[in-house]
Amino acid sequence: MASPMVYGDDTIERDWASRSLEVPAVLIGLGEFGASVAERLLAERGHGHETGLQAGHQLGVVRARVHAQADDQPSLADVEAITELTLARVRHALGHARMVATRDASAIEHHTRLTILVFASLGEPEVREHLLTIMSRVQARLLAELGPIFEGYRTGKQRNAVILPLVAMPHPPSDPQGPALVATVHALVAAIATTPPRQRAIPQLYLIEDVAEFSVLSEAELGQCVRNFASLLLYADVGTELGTELAASLLHGDQPDEPLASFVCAVAEFPRHKLRAYGRDRVALELLDAIQAAPRIESSLSDADALEQLEARSFDRGDHAEIAERDVRAVLERYAPNLDPDPPPRWWERPELLVDRYGPDPGDPSLLDAEPPAAVPSGWLEGRMRAIEATWRLLQRKRFDDVVARDRTAIERWRDDLLGRLRKRIDRELWQEPSAQSLRRTEELVAKLRRAFGEQLDDALAERDRALPAAPPDFEQLRSAHASMLDAARRKPDPPRMLLWAVLSLLGLLLFVPPVLRMLADALWIDPDHWYEPLVRRHAWFTALIGGVIGLGAWLTWVLGTAHLALLRALERMWEALASTIAGGRGSLLDYFRTRLQLSRAIARVESLLAVQASLDADAQTLLLIDKAARRARSELRDNLRQLGVKLGTESGMGERDELSGLLGRGGESLVEPFVGDEGSADIVDSLASEARESRVHDVLGQLASYYGRGDRWREELPFADLARLRAAAEPHAAPIADWDPFAGSERAQATAERLASFVRRQRRSLGGALNFTGHEERDPSGINRPFLRSGHAIVPRAALALVAERAAAASERTPLRAGVERDRAYFVITATGIAASAVASLQSLQSQQATRPPAPPSLHATPVAKPANGAFAAPRQLSTGPERVGEGAGEGASEP
Repeated sequence: MASPMVYGDDTIERDWASRSLEVPAVLIGLGEFGASVAERLLAERGHGHETGLQAGHQLGVVRARVHAQADDQPSLADVEAITELTLARVRHALGHARMVATRDASAIEHHTRLTILVFASLGEPEVREHLLTIMSRVQARLLAELGPIFEGYRTGKQRNAVILPLVAMPHPPSDPQGPALVATVHALVAAIATTPPRQRAIPQLYLIEDVAEFSVLSEAELGQCVRNFASLLLYADVGTELGTELAASLLHGDQPDEPLASFVCAVAEFPRHKLRAYGRDRVALELLDAIQAAPRIESSLSDADALEQLEARSFDRGDHAEIAERDVRAVLERYAPNLDPDPPPRWWERPELLVDRYGPDPGDPSLLDAEPPAAVPSGWLEGRMRAIEATWRLLQRKRFDDVVARDRTAIERWRDDLLGRLRKRIDRELWQEPSAQSLRRTEELVAKLRRAFGEQLDDALAERDRALPAAPPDFEQLRSAHASMLDAARRKPDPPRMLLWAVLSLLGLLLFVPPVLRMLADALWIDPDHWYEPLVRRHAWFTALIGGVIGLGAWLTWVLGTAHLALLRALERMWEALASTIAGGRGSLLDYFRTRLQLSRAIARVESLLAVQASLDADAQTLLLIDKAARRARSELRDNLRQLGVKLGTESGMGERDELSGLLGRGGESLVEPFVGDEGSADIVDSLASEARESRVHDVLGQLASYYGRGDRWREELPFADLARLRAAAEPHAAPIADWDPFAGSERAQATAERLASFVRRQRRSLGGALNFTGHEERDPSGINRPFLRSGHAIVPRAALALVAERAAAASERTPLRAGVERDRAYFVITATGIAASAVASLQSLQSQQATRPPAPPSLHATPVAKPANGAFAAPRQLSTGPERVGEGAGEGASEP
């Protein structure tokens, strides 16, 4: 029974999840083929950084296609732009702060290294035209501008900066552009070989064709092959002696004069970064599914009713008109003129004194008719009107504005206080005890509050429309009352004149009435013995005196009393009109400012309720946007899972269980195979226990609440719109999937080892060299070196090395095995270096058909070759031909440690 050959020391255990770049690297993807390979490697590296899986140095990428696509993707013809971008990526990767951190983390003390991988396909005419120029320019500027790091005296394998082209091409005899392909390859090989060692950073040219020994590789399979080999070069464990030797052989080769090399590489991988992304997105999707599935709450919320009754009525201050009148009266008492009426005049006072006090009287004193108010007030009336107008202007311009401002400030303070309570209540409903139903409960709470405040807003609008401001004071009532008072004063008789008239009238009666009485007594034949006879004859004068006094006194009393009472009533009406002009009803200062204060308060209440309604509308809109963001995030997560190769739930045809065959590598790539099978896939899905789903949803929401629930952050940053934050909150709960170990447990490790052994067996049988030099080795007199065995080498995870060896021994297979640093990848690789171009049949056959050999290209270094004495440039060294010197055993012996 043949035993497998095992290489490498398996006693050194590295971090099993390591995908660390041991050397800073820059990828240059030229053309569509090269750019796609570089973008895939960058995407895989980026996934590792997102999940924290990868560490180490920086990986920079430069892409160039036929036509420029962006500032960082120039066209192939723009050589300087490509070179400048490459140098910028190198400087960024070799930044001091980054190098210090990386060296501290890895305890590395050797010289700074750099790897630049160039990906290209010679099947693209533009790539053939510019590839040599681009590599030449990058090499020259790299060694010139970063000379202190990459010293010129370090040549060959001591060179710590490597530019390594990995080039694919169609098989020249089968391609219409075959002669151009052959000429380009010869030009590249000759240019690399003739570059002086001190100016050379391109040690080899790795070339593969689409026609391999056992099969034809499609363009996609060529891309897979290049990507696999680049991954091996990027993540090789150069931290160990074995890894350093292997990397030196693969990167530098052993024959600088024959830089042509070839490779084929297949990989079986466990896509840890995809699995982490699946677990993280699956937990996040559980949360969003739970939120979308939460039922709408139709029942009334008693706490919302109580909030509306107790706090929403903060603006209701009772009878607004009565309160406004009280406030305005307080202002008028301070600033209005004194309205105390004067003492009423005595009945004996002359009316001229009253007219002088409250006049002047615009009417004719000799007439008793009523006179209209004067067109231009004057005197006492003018003074009162000016005092009232001055008060109106003072309040209108300043003092009343202070009252309105204080009132509005109080209402705004109530509004802000209410808004704060409403916001806290909504925040508490949404974030205090977050659950899948929190969003629906909060939506119902906000809807009830919006209805309640909408009703209050309608009432406030109606009240505002009813609050019509009164017109300014017009003084018409005061002027009319004042004119009436002057008319009453004019109609009042003058008491001294009345007294004089009464005395004269009494004297007249004493002179003329007694004779009349006697004549009357004679005419009536009054007997002397009658009791009243003396009153009409002997004492007739007394009778005239008594009658005159009584009659004149009664008449004078009635006339003066009536006029005086009318004057008192007119004065009372005038004072009432004056008081009414300031603090009365319609047309007064009080009514003017009361209606305006009432209107101002109604407007302020409407504005405050509008602010509350706007806040609730904004919260309702935010909640709607949160729901939309959750739906959009759910859709994006599902799309991302499909892009990862996951078939969700019922889509998979496996009931509620997800199907991970596409994610694990069974996606149709023949050179990229999966690590685990269907049982492992089901085990991965089941590691996320369904019975703990509710707990996971609650914990993830709690993590989001700790960020979005502080202040108004959720109103400014929509939850679920930031997928990165949602994924970060879900990631800890995806650990059972992310940390799933294909080698945990005996049964699982045995199954994984069986798949790896099957992978090695299958690739060893079907994957051969992809450059047509097999059988033509005798044309290379210096021999061909093989860092790995001629039949290929398998690099498997250290944990699976013994198990895979057992499987190979049980199957009587002589399988060369080597322990790799990557626990999630196994490689099958065939390499050959130091190949003479004359030993490659596909290049030689077309060359012989050409009439002349293509002219030797210029060297890759920046300066021309030194001139001989006659002034001509030295010709490049011709490639030698001769018998092959290396065989199977020699190649293995040269490469084995």
